[in-house]
Amino acid sequence: MIDPKTVPAGPETDALIAEKVTAPGAGSPIPPYSTDIAAAWTVVEAMIRKDGVYFGAPHFKHKHQSLASLGYPEGTECWYCVINSKLLNKVVLCADTAPLAICRAALLWAIKHT
Repeated sequence: MIDPKTVPAGPETDALIAEKVTAPGAGSPIPPYSTDIAAAWTVVEAMIRKDGVYFGAPHFKHKHQSLASLGYPEGTECWYCVINSKLLNKVVLCADTAPLAICRAALLWAIKHT
């Protein structure tokens, strides 16, 4: 079982996004969702069209902005996305890059809604 909160960027994550979120046509190459912001933005576009989902596009948190209430160590600096649905109550997922934060949030949604 994958943990969306810690999944790394790379082809395996990209394949999971293609399978569970974006569903590109059969035989189409899988975009580098987790490393390329243009490809990741197509994930945002897919998520905002999902019924009953609020998907907050990535924001950057500086180390002086505390994420301690979300379970991250004091001084954490990261990109984050917020996702809210019937099964996810304003969950925040962090990553070192905006594309990976987008993918982590989308994967969490996909896992909870399958």
